[in-house]
Amino acid sequence: MTAQTSPEQPARESTEETPLAKAARPFKWVGVTVAGGLATIIAGAVVTGWSWVQDQWRDFHQEPRISAIAYSPEKSGISIAFPDAITSGADRRSLLNGDYGPLVTSRGSQIGEMKVLLVLQGQRNDPIRILDVRPRILSSGPIAAGTCLLLPSAGEAAVFPVKADLDRLASANRRGGRLLEKNIDLVYKERASVELTVTARKRRYEWDIEVSYAYGDSEQIQRAYFTTESGQPFRLTGPARRYAIGYEDRIGYFRETGRKIKKC
Repeated sequence: MTAQTSPEQPARESTEETPLAKAARPFKWVGVTVAGGLATIIAGAVVTGWSWVQDQWRDFHQEPRISAIAYSPEKSGISIAFPDAITSGADRRSLLNGDYGPLVTSRGSQIGEMKVLLVLQGQRNDPIRILDVRPRILSSGPIAAGTCLLLPSAGEAAVFPVKADLDRLASANRRGGRLLEKNIDLVYKERASVELTVTARKRRYEWDIEVSYAYGDSEQIQRAYFTTESGQPFRLTGPARRYAIGYEDRIGYFRETGRKIKKC
């Protein structure tokens, strides 16, 4: 009789964690956390650095830091005055034919008061702080009392108001206090609307819009200037006691209303 031997049992793998692995476990989590934090910091630094490079590039090429669209929303039902009496010639023919647009744009002044909407837009990643918005008088003269023209009548985001009296600005002969009620901060492509209400009673004025702002680390106040869409200055005149000649709209053309009229 031969003796039988039992088959060998396979060796069992140990599933127990060694003391060294247990000790290293907290450091592993710390490493993952630190690596994630460093990645976030590096990504933020890259984005910030690229924004700074973009701003420096635009400054180097002297690109405007602020862009704006300035226009007067009042295009109808208002009175326009001219220094000269339009009684003959090509200008009178244009009025009688209803083609008053170019004439008003090149020489006409609104009477008494006008509103101008200025839509500002930042052109830098570093925020630009708008400190003030005001009219800047370019020239002045006697009240326009030559021709009075009554234009035909035509059948919201937050807007920052600015009110200015050109007579007072001209007589003060200095900048005076600020006209914008509060600062406006603009980042790249952000917009803000400022509505200027400008008045005149004593003289006739040509003017544009001055925007004062702070940018970057500079302590110096910067200024930008804006005119109408056509590149012309804004024009405003005080009301005259009498106008040499007056016209009013007659559906497609103008007709003369009288000479030496008291009211436009």
